[in-house]
Amino acid sequence: MAEPLKHLVGLDLVGQLAENISNATPTFSADEFKKLFAEQYLDLELMPRCHLVADCLYEVLPKDYLTALKIILGSLGPAHRSTTDFTDMSFLHLPFSLFVGKYGLEHFQESMAAQHQITQRFTAEFSIRAFIEHHPEKSFELFQRWIKDPSPHVRRLVSEGTRPRLPWASRLRKLQADPSPIIPILEALKDDPELYVRRSVANNLNDIGKDHPQLVYQLLAKWQIGSNKNRDWVISHALRSAIKRCEPEALALLGYLDAEGIETSDCSITPDQTNIGRSVRISTEVSNQSVESKALMVDFAVHYVKANGGIRPKVFKWCQIELGASGKKTLSKKLNLANLSTRTHYAGSHRVDIIINGQWSYLGTFDLA
Repeated sequence: MAEPLKHLVGLDLVGQLAENISNATPTFSADEFKKLFAEQYLDLELMPRCHLVADCLYEVLPKDYLTALKIILGSLGPAHRSTTDFTDMSFLHLPFSLFVGKYGLEHFQESMAAQHQITQRFTAEFSIRAFIEHHPEKSFELFQRWIKDPSPHVRRLVSEGTRPRLPWASRLRKLQADPSPIIPILEALKDDPELYVRRSVANNLNDIGKDHPQLVYQLLAKWQIGSNKNRDWVISHALRSAIKRCEPEALALLGYLDAEGIETSDCSITPDQTNIGRSVRISTEVSNQSVESKALMVDFAVHYVKANGGIRPKVFKWCQIELGASGKKTLSKKLNLANLSTRTHYAGSHRVDIIINGQWSYLGTFDLA
């Protein structure tokens, strides 16, 4: 099982952060800073630990915000040259952005300039949200310049920071209700040369689609005109949650229409009885009984038993295939039943459904002990 993310922010990281600040400002109270953190961090998860670091910085840095900010910026390491060179130690900079978001709201220009620098070391997508809420007009005016910034980290900050439902962050309720201010940003970045930025555009649209699906469908239909491979990927990734929800408009945008004439046979789950930590193999034959070729998006859903005895389906991707008239194909998929940090398995009977172009049908069951 993977190491919990909270362990990325512990005594080693805080010690390195203290050393970096001390090198920039010899009068920094490094021992007091480390002691404050050590007394409080053990029972905290990742983001609360980062907020604790920011609060400890507030306790030991000068109380004048602009003076403290100057010290923080003076301790920054070099900006990332690419979008793939992040390391565990990049988390050094997350507490800095949280410090800005919590204590710098009254200093818009200086704080936004600081986040422009910090996000090139580690994303400032969490801290920027406080400024969007408290200074929406000034923030979106600035974003019109940042979407043209030479740094992909800055361009991504604009699209990721404005996500209405950003994970690990509070929702931007006003943008969730009315996402219209975000659309010009996504329009400008949809063909960005960096996948890092384009993925963020898709993530933002995926968020918006949970509250305003028709808005997203209309926008993506427009984007399909004159599209290319990169933009096609953005469209597909933006629709991933809608596809899991089997929304017909989303499937149609990707070319997956009705499943009329599509049949399954020889369905099996082996073994049909197994233990937590093992795996089962799901297999079926899909055939096209119609007289025309069919593009098929095939997923499957496992109806997991929960701790309280209830049942909740989880949809998994399977494959995308093209079946000609009278064509058929055998599909097989291994399902891992080991406990994960994101999923705990429980004993009981588990139903499996196959989903073809949004149409659900029973495939089989397996018993887990």
